[in-house]
Amino acid sequence: WGRIEETVGEDPFLVGSIASAYVAGLQGKDLRDGVVATLKHFCGYSGSEGGRNFAPLHAGPRELADVFLVPFEMAVKTAGAKSVMNAYQDIDGVPCAASRWLLTETLRERWGFDGIVVADYFAVRMLHDLHHVTETPAESAAAALAAGLDVELPMSECYTHLAEALDRGLLDAAALDASVRRVLRLKFAL
Repeated sequence: WGRIEETVGEDPFLVGSIASAYVAGLQGKDLRDGVVATLKHFCGYSGSEGGRNFAPLHAGPRELADVFLVPFEMAVKTAGAKSVMNAYQDIDGVPCAASRWLLTETLRERWGFDGIVVADYFAVRMLHDLHHVTETPAESAAAALAAGLDVELPMSECYTHLAEALDRGLLDAAALDASVRRVLRLKFAL
């Protein structure tokens, strides 16, 4: 994998243990005295096809559950990580930045994550530029936000089109409200 320097190992339990300790150390017992730790790259980025940046992940549900998701789940459940950054690649044809299964159903509903999801740089734009699952910035913004991605990084290229997405009926206002609540709740905690 071309970004091996961003990993701490290959054993899921060991990585989860190290990540949990790191998160606990950064965030502290009270966020007013710490910083928010961001887990990345959620999920399976290190297993991309041919070890290439942005390449798809070819893993079945068991491998995802037993290998790639374990460290993230540990850091969320045992250390209370408050931020997660999506991975660039797709899993079974669905880009992580637009995967409701990954960002909402798994992370929030199954694991009880109550923090924010931030985009890996330009991941929202990549929904139309690289993955071709959307056609416009407004559609990319709507797809990412509806999936559970709260903050576009490093700057807002697509989320500046959220009003257009609402006007066009691409996005439900309740999804936007939920995302804003998550971001503000974390800011207030800090």
